[in-house]
Amino acid sequence: MIVNIDLSRKILMTGIMLLLSAFMPVCLYAQSDNLDNALEKNQYLQEGDPGYAEFMAAVLNLNNDSSMYYAETLRQVAETTNSPLTKIYYYKILSSIYLDRDYKDMAIDASRHQADFAQRYNYPLQLFDAYDKIANTLILQNKFAEAHDVFSTFEESLKEMAARVDSNTERQMRLQKDRSDSSQVVLVLFFLMILALLISVIYSAVSHNRNLQTVSDMKTMFVQNMSHEIRTPLNAIVGFSQLLALPDGLVTEEERVKYGEYIKTNSNMLTMLVDDILNLSDVESGNYRVSMERTHCNAPVEAAMKTAELRVPAGVNMYYTTEVDDNFTIVSDAHRIQQVLVNYITNACKHTKKGEIHIHCSLKERPGYLTYSVADTGVGVPEDKAEEIFDRFTKLNAFAQGTGLGLSICRMIATRLNGVVKLDTTYKRGARFIFQIPLNQE
Repeated sequence: MIVNIDLSRKILMTGIMLLLSAFMPVCLYAQSDNLDNALEKNQYLQEGDPGYAEFMAAVLNLNNDSSMYYAETLRQVAETTNSPLTKIYYYKILSSIYLDRDYKDMAIDASRHQADFAQRYNYPLQLFDAYDKIANTLILQNKFAEAHDVFSTFEESLKEMAARVDSNTERQMRLQKDRSDSSQVVLVLFFLMILALLISVIYSAVSHNRNLQTVSDMKTMFVQNMSHEIRTPLNAIVGFSQLLALPDGLVTEEERVKYGEYIKTNSNMLTMLVDDILNLSDVESGNYRVSMERTHCNAPVEAAMKTAELRVPAGVNMYYTTEVDDNFTIVSDAHRIQQVLVNYITNACKHTKKGEIHIHCSLKERPGYLTYSVADTGVGVPEDKAEEIFDRFTKLNAFAQGTGLGLSICRMIATRLNGVVKLDTTYKRGARFIFQIPLNQE
């Protein structure tokens, strides 16, 4: 049973977080008798206290930009009332806001301010809350040594706080007993943590084996699918080639032209299948390259339409409109842009039996980006499948031609070009696929 490095790293981080979370409250409990006087005061903001309304408003708007406004209002209340607890809660919500925005260093700094005020004014529960948040944030930054030191700092802070509180001999004796009891609690928690880690390792190993089985099943399905996909156009090529080889007089000239078109269409299908497999192989091996250079925006569209024109069903009108001049250029890879558009157009051809396929180039749809779109009047895509269709081997119609790799490759190409591919879920006449590339990539 092998557990990979990333899994071991996650388990180590989980263990350290459990250990710190176990030790801190135990240490707080061991010191609690010395802090009876401190605990007599209210440790939390309550309704009606100065700053309570501002703090709750910031909590409710934590994911919104307005949270900083309420935090600033809470700071002003703290300065006006000179309330230590209100100041503690200001730094407490400030740390949460920074964590929500992934500003970890700033969150740690705010929590340290919270700890300073909690220690200075004898708020042990708020002191524990601050150091617990500091330790967990350091672990998220992979700073395990610093996170370990936080426990020692927290213990020293508690000792300094306890030193400021009057105590007598009887309390000291009870404190020693509590420490002995706490050691036993820590030992029990430690064994529980080891048990949890073992369960986590076993569960992860089982999940890993399931993932391997899933990958194996996907490979089997892929081989089976490819066998069918390649055999279909190959049989058509062989069959129509045999018809063309019949003696003169058995096949009219008009039929020869038609059979030739069939052979060409199926040859293109076969070529596209092979290209998809090779492109996927190049991406997996790291050999997939893009060539960023000054590129005319309309040229790749015209080339893509030329490549896919034989796949357009009879009765379907394919046309192109653009908002840019032929001499308008951006820095990108024209060949890769064409590849995405060919996949989009081919996809539209497979699912559109009547109506139109409209290719458009816009500078206005998303400012700062060049937007290519391919809209059709076909069967469309359910809104809940808008992301799933970009996964490998995903086909909403199992009977449609293709490997289920085309849209996945489009997303890989877009990522390499710093762009975006997606389905326009607001379009209801069929399906509309979007490809956006930044204008400024100098």
